[in-house]
Amino acid sequence: MSAAFKTLSAKTAAQLDKELMSTGAFSIDQLMELAGLAVAKAIYKQYPPQKTTPPLQKVLVLVGPGNNGGDGLVAARHLKTWGAYEPIIYYPKKSTKSDLISRLVEQLQNLEIKEISTLEEIKSLLTNKGEVAVILDAIFGFSFKPPIREPFKDVIGFISQHHDSLPPVFSVDIPSGWDVDEGPTDIDIHAAGLISLTAPKPCAERFVKSGPNKVHYLGGRFISPAVAKKYGIEDVLNKYKGDELITKL
Repeated sequence: MSAAFKTLSAKTAAQLDKELMSTGAFSIDQLMELAGLAVAKAIYKQYPPQKTTPPLQKVLVLVGPGNNGGDGLVAARHLKTWGAYEPIIYYPKKSTKSDLISRLVEQLQNLEIKEISTLEEIKSLLTNKGEVAVILDAIFGFSFKPPIREPFKDVIGFISQHHDSLPPVFSVDIPSGWDVDEGPTDIDIHAAGLISLTAPKPCAERFVKSGPNKVHYLGGRFISPAVAKKYGIEDVLNKYKGDELITKL
């Protein structure tokens, strides 16, 4: 697998997001919906459902308090409505100031998607081998600054310690706990897969080189050719073919 792709630093990625919501005329709702849809598509493609009748395999969705967590909530909704998996949401630190996030949570509640909030519940869920197909890591995004704090430090530490015996971890934009530019910090969540949104971040290069069989997708197909040229990521747009919402790098 080649790491030959252009990347955006955390600062530049934040500038691009602001531009998409100003001159680009996108709302945060639109961007989160498209990003979360891309995440769900990547999960479905990389880990095709093994069962089509209940009880379905589960996806454990680890949700952080920011926009990265919102992408995970959207992805969970799509996976549920497709009848692909039974999502289980771990969301211990809810955003209390975002109407958007509150609505996403309500949408999941309307679909009767189960929510858990403790590490003990995660351990219990992962006891039965094969019951959980994949762990979706939507805790921290590109604005994360080390160190990892509670309540997520124990969860990431547990997954790091036991990753060999756990379902594969698929991370949204960056593996949670990694520095967006430098890569792993004191704890590595040991993601098996990564979906970079809009464009890869510098740590994506480290990710694909961090071990054999690392899987890297690109999603978030919503930037115009003019914006791509301005930020020097024209090659990102060119990687999509036809009507693809995601592409494997």
